[in-house]
Amino acid sequence: LFRSVHFVSVRGICVARTGRRCSFVAAMGKSIRSKIKKRLRTVKRQRVDAMIITPREHEKHERLVKVSQGRGVTLSKPKNAFRYPDSDDAVFPQHEVIKPIDFRAQNLPMAGTVFRGNRRKYNAEEAEMLTAVIKTSHPKMEVMAGGGAIHAKTGKKISKEEAELIATRVNKPEIAAIAETPAASSTAEPSSSAPADADDAAMEEDDEQDDGPEPEGSADTSRRPVVKDIRRAKRTAEGRSRPNSVKKGGNKQQAAQAPAADAGKKAKAAAKK
Repeated sequence: LFRSVHFVSVRGICVARTGRRCSFVAAMGKSIRSKIKKRLRTVKRQRVDAMIITPREHEKHERLVKVSQGRGVTLSKPKNAFRYPDSDDAVFPQHEVIKPIDFRAQNLPMAGTVFRGNRRKYNAEEAEMLTAVIKTSHPKMEVMAGGGAIHAKTGKKISKEEAELIATRVNKPEIAAIAETPAASSTAEPSSSAPADADDAAMEEDDEQDDGPEPEGSADTSRRPVVKDIRRAKRTAEGRSRPNSVKKGGNKQQAAQAPAADAGKKAKAAAKK
């Protein structure tokens, strides 16, 4: 599956050294439609998804969970200590240096599958192994230097979240109290949950006694039956135009009956006179 390839430049010529042989290849450009470049871009995109996009989506999910629990609040922004040195929520912001993402092929494990002639179909074990490599072979984002803030009053280094929480506690105490409220646990107190459990059990027992044992092969009468619409054919037939043969035949019959009707009308008029 994987293949170790090292490229060395010798007098302007790219030398590809593999485990089997050493071949001299002229340094030529690759098109944007190149299959090898497409696969290499896919490998780089997997690293971006694992290091940036996935943690960001987790943070969004946590914020949505807080909103659903009623703890979704907007924290206040701390003041700059250079402008407001006497404020209780003033901090000295620190520049943050983040470690850049390493896109070098030698540090991308999945780049070992990007070579000419590699197969694209794998069995179940190989696909599972490659999926594990894609998910677990990426480092986390690291802060190389700086970051956070320094509190003007205490001189301690704190994170941005702590600085925002301090500013909210100073300016909006009620919102800070909501933000500091711990998440609702799934297990409630026994004293409060015991009566509710007893009531639920009693209701379930009553339902079972009223319904009785369910017979096998019985029809489900709780749902509305599906009625076949037999009027659709009638509506379609009424709205359909009549064929020309029927129309022509009707015109001939009307023309044949017209002289007899005129003769009858004349006879009635003569009798009245």
